[in-house]
Amino acid sequence: MRALLLAFALLAVSGCAGGMSKKQCLYADWRAIGYEDGAAGRDASAMSGRRAACADRARVTPDMEAYLQGREEGLGQFCRPASGFDHGARGLRYAGVCGGRNEEAFVAAYEKGLMLYGLMQNLDAASSALANAHAEIDALERRIAVAEAALISPATPHAERVELLVEIRSLHQRREKVRDAVDDLVRDLDRAEAELEDFRRENENRDYARGALRATDAAY
Repeated sequence: MRALLLAFALLAVSGCAGGMSKKQCLYADWRAIGYEDGAAGRDASAMSGRRAACADRARVTPDMEAYLQGREEGLGQFCRPASGFDHGARGLRYAGVCGGRNEEAFVAAYEKGLMLYGLMQNLDAASSALANAHAEIDALERRIAVAEAALISPATPHAERVELLVEIRSLHQRREKVRDAVDDLVRDLDRAEAELEDFRRENENRDYARGALRATDAAY
């Protein structure tokens, strides 16, 4: 189950680790950078790119003591169940940075967040599939109307009429195929909505989940 949940996670973005300019390297607040990394749940390896960039561009060595101190403060903010749930709900990867900081509670909330992320992805996919089907039906009907108008036009040569009949038949067949799929797509959407609503009801009283759940209420 955990492996399935983690499959929903995305690779964490390590910020602008290797993108620091010479000026940024010269005037960097390494403690603030460490805090930002910690609060975002980034691994300490995020510094490797900055270290290389600053050595190359400014001959500057980062203040690792200040960085690590800031990162510890940031991790204190990050390694909370509410942050774990939010991190998972955004489909972000957990880098295993909360060891010794009530990691069990963090991971439990994070995995709940991943479940929410997966349910929202399912809902988005179902909604898009149904919308695309309706859009295709509309497009096919426009093409049918144009072809039928050309078919009855006195200006259309006989040879083209034969081609138009073949085209119209093919368009009708495609339209019926898409129409037949719509019922299944509607059921998929209803199921995705119901699963998301069940999850909300089951978790709405969890303190750590309320913020992220309110955000999904606004989005959907």
